[in-house]
Amino acid sequence: MLAFLTGTAEARMVPPLPARSTSPLLFVQFRGGPGLRATFYQGQHARSFATPVAVGMRPGYAYRLRLSNLPGHPGISIFPTVEVRGSLKLSPKLNAANYPAPVVLTEADIESVMAGNLICKAIYLENPDRAVPATMSPTLPMELDLPPGSNLLTEAQDRGRLMILVRIGGRMLVSDEELCRQAVPGTILFPGEKVLMPAAVPPYLPSLTLPARVPFYDPHLGPKPPEEECLHDGGDHGNRAGFDANGQLAGVEPEDTIAEYTDSTGRRHITHSNSVCLCVPRFAVLRCETPLNRYEGVQAVSDMRKAQYQGRLDVLTPPLQTRTYEQLQGARGRERPSIHSGAAGTIGVTRFEVLQAAEMQLGAIALLGTKAALSLSEIERARLVKQMELARQLSSRESVQGAASVTGTSVVGRIEAGARIVQAEAETRDLTVCCNEVPCPPDRPLLLIKCADRSSAQVGDVVTFILKYSNHGGQPITDVAITDSLTTRLEYVSGSAQSDRPAVFTTQPNEAGSLILRWEVMGRLLPGASGVVRFQARIR
Repeated sequence: MLAFLTGTAEARMVPPLPARSTSPLLFVQFRGGPGLRATFYQGQHARSFATPVAVGMRPGYAYRLRLSNLPGHPGISIFPTVEVRGSLKLSPKLNAANYPAPVVLTEADIESVMAGNLICKAIYLENPDRAVPATMSPTLPMELDLPPGSNLLTEAQDRGRLMILVRIGGRMLVSDEELCRQAVPGTILFPGEKVLMPAAVPPYLPSLTLPARVPFYDPHLGPKPPEEECLHDGGDHGNRAGFDANGQLAGVEPEDTIAEYTDSTGRRHITHSNSVCLCVPRFAVLRCETPLNRYEGVQAVSDMRKAQYQGRLDVLTPPLQTRTYEQLQGARGRERPSIHSGAAGTIGVTRFEVLQAAEMQLGAIALLGTKAALSLSEIERARLVKQMELARQLSSRESVQGAASVTGTSVVGRIEAGARIVQAEAETRDLTVCCNEVPCPPDRPLLLIKCADRSSAQVGDVVTFILKYSNHGGQPITDVAITDSLTTRLEYVSGSAQSDRPAVFTTQPNEAGSLILRWEVMGRLLPGASGVVRFQARIR
């Protein structure tokens, strides 16, 4: 602290905040039927709340709580065990309390527990690349039932990142004193509290204390950052887009944003936009129910016993929509397949619309590539710089840029002076050629920029996406067409497409369960001119 006050150069070099950091608490929201109450235990104290209620829990601990006043069974309590295995990795500007992990107790769960069955639920953070294209509620996540004996930890890790493991079963009465002795003080932040004291003991869950295997990663780029919290859209990922043998655009995958255009010589070109990142965590649940296999009961006062076995096990079948998008069991993993094949055929256009030019108020992004950007205020300039830095970080690729060689012209002279010969070599620095040709400005690639009106959102929010294309070359270009294939978790809002130039707008379904949006811009795009299209999408 003394070195900082003296103002030395070392003290003034404050390290920047990390792009993402692990939240010390995972906020968990407990929900159930009307009247359900949840009781939490910390040290010698117990606090009861009416559901729904959200509390902050430290990862690495197992919590035992009481759920009382069950719907249909007001005098019975159950005691689930909640194991918090992970936490969100968010930027410093985002609050983890805005993204609670839901733990929902349904009527089917209550009836199954009353019948003596054991229920295990794995709440995991869904990987956007393997998400199910279905509209969900942030408070009621999708539950997928697995057969008895399934390994929920492995299944959850294949679909995303495991966060919570809940076990419900056994209706034996447990006293409050015993539950208080099992609790670890300093591990739960209750509603209304802002400060949490340190935990009495360190985390003890095996998955967090055992040494993990060292993963292999690029020595220069480092380990792969977590992607479950973020929803990426834009750019050209996976197989590169290009033209097929018939001159048609091919290789556009979900999440890609591509622009086509024709240069002054009549050749067709392709460019892609930057990648847009939205922080929208979505939780999903894997449920496994283990039914009672055997029980004994006394039917009379005598010593007679009867053993009865259940002949049927109730296993809930996953919905057909989930099976439709389920990947092969032999290709398990987080990486996308490197190759895929499909049948080429005519794809029906679901919507055809002619967009008339509309004037748009875009803000600072409309000034990109123009001299008017110098007239921005300090606040607008700072916001624009942050957006461009984020776009550059998400779109940067490191590779060999190319190789070039220069051959110069040299003049060799020889002077004979008697018996001595003098030889010299002079290299020409500049070469001037006079001709009658008028210099022609060269063509340059079309610049395509994509941005969103926010950096974070909730499931169900509507986000506005803006696509700006600019001609920075010296020749006009024609036949500009922009194609945006939406990712699985984006649902296009019908009628929201707009363009500041006359364009033909079409939509058609893609393989991710969403839509491919396409704008065919009419007319020529002169040097220095630009255009803008935008649309809205609802986050699933």
